[in-house]
Amino acid sequence: MKLDEIVKILKAEVFTKEIYNGDLEFKYCFASDLMSDALVLLKTAPIDFFDYGMLMTGLITKQSIRTAEMLDYRLIIIVRGKKPIDNVFEAALDEGIIVIGTEYSMFSASGRLFESGIKGISEVK
Repeated sequence: MKLDEIVKILKAEVFTKEIYNGDLEFKYCFASDLMSDALVLLKTAPIDFFDYGMLMTGLITKQSIRTAEMLDYRLIIIVRGKKPIDNVFEAALDEGIIVIGTEYSMFSASGRLFESGIKGISEVK
């Protein structure tokens, strides 16, 4: 699914417009506020999960940027209407990670993406 479609489905705001590319393709999403859970993916997920994956979280700190960087994710979705502070955006821009935000809860955002064809880790194992 193209990033433009994800933004539309989630009614998302793009926080990193400087590096936004609506044609990027995504197939998978990992949703968590525990970055340690996300990092466990490094041991268990197939490479395709990283190449076409995104991170969904309610965390608005640099920790989420660093986690996405370690997972080679190009997209972070911030849920619950939260907005990171400027230094988080700067870190994302430095790493080439697109950050978007949605008013939806993590549950609702995940459901919308799943219903549209995005898969989670359970569907790729």
